[in-house]
Amino acid sequence: MGLIIGILMFMGLVLIHELWHFIAAKKSGVKVLEFGIGIPPKIFKLRTDKTGTEYTLNLIPLWWFVRLKGEDPKHEEEFNAKDSFIKANIGGKFLILVAWVAANFLAAWIIFTFVFTAGTKPISLVSENMTTTPIESYLMPTKSFLYQKGFISEANKKTIENVPVKVFEVVSGGLGEQLGIQSGDIIKSINTVSINAWNIEQVLKDNIGWDISLYYTRNGVSREVKWICESESCLLGIAFMYSGFDEKSLADLEWTLIKFPFVPAMGIALKEIKAQTQLTFHALGSLGKNLFSFDKTKINWALNKLSWPVGAVKFGDMLLESGGWKQFLAFAGLISLALAIFNILPIPALDGGRLLSVIIQWIWKLQPEKYFTIEWFINLFFFVLLMGLGIYIIFKDLIRFWGVKIPFIG
Repeated sequence: MGLIIGILMFMGLVLIHELWHFIAAKKSGVKVLEFGIGIPPKIFKLRTDKTGTEYTLNLIPLWWFVRLKGEDPKHEEEFNAKDSFIKANIGGKFLILVAWVAANFLAAWIIFTFVFTAGTKPISLVSENMTTTPIESYLMPTKSFLYQKGFISEANKKTIENVPVKVFEVVSGGLGEQLGIQSGDIIKSINTVSINAWNIEQVLKDNIGWDISLYYTRNGVSREVKWICESESCLLGIAFMYSGFDEKSLADLEWTLIKFPFVPAMGIALKEIKAQTQLTFHALGSLGKNLFSFDKTKINWALNKLSWPVGAVKFGDMLLESGGWKQFLAFAGLISLALAIFNILPIPALDGGRLLSVIIQWIWKLQPEKYFTIEWFINLFFFVLLMGLGIYIIFKDLIRFWGVKIPFIG
């Protein structure tokens, strides 16, 4: 049931996004050729409305899409028609491509306001040194922020500080795998320094170039591995998942619900949107830096951190089971916000990239027919690239979360 609810939640949020494209196109006089459920290839056509829009069902039921008239310059008749996207004025194009952002932000704001009014616990805690600038998030806070705001006591703060590093995943080909570390291992110390979820990264950095002794336990049995970390970043290549409510050692903690009266909750929700936007761009920057580092371990680590949309559904299911419906709703707000932020990025094939192209044509008075032909090939290349990455992530998530055996992948 949790998985079904998670899928419906994800599909509903994507529907908000695509439905705006659909409505905005109709209002701007641009014909919608297809409104699709799922990712192509098409299985069959459901119906055709009086304006000629086809409603289709596609193979992978985790998305929606809108196909507008005049988006393919190879079809010259459609491309040059009065009701094509390319012939719409700048205001209409802007409305179709970007105004949906307001819908996704509005959905996140309404959800956050409701959750903060009803009272919730954080979805997860983040490291104190995640960013150089303080981020005041209530849904993904640091322990210091929660303590400062009075949502945890001094005793609970100290307990949280000592949460052990329990390995959730080991990156294929990484240092952790070479050292024999496995999922479920608990890292205890590095060179006699006690390790917890907050200090492991700094301790590894402090020991670059030195002999390192790492002590961990597996099924209650103590083990030791030794190596010299010569890499500048000293990546161990492990993932450890910490949510303040998943660890058994924290099960009995007394947490004060994050709860505000309705009107202040509206303001707190806006602050949460700002904080989550900062966290998202920080994560994107870190991800991009690793992906383009030309370091195999860093690239594998970055790819393994990507999770969308199967991972989002699975994480939502876990939240619903362990944290309850309020945390699940808060997570839905985060997904809505992520959809807005990701799609507004100025990357070809995404709405932000297409908007940038429209602005370039408008400012320099370029002939849309000629410029759009070049843009179409650029968008096609990035669309295939993003779809390939998306399919890869889906397969990796199926392997990671459900143990599905997929030939040549896992």
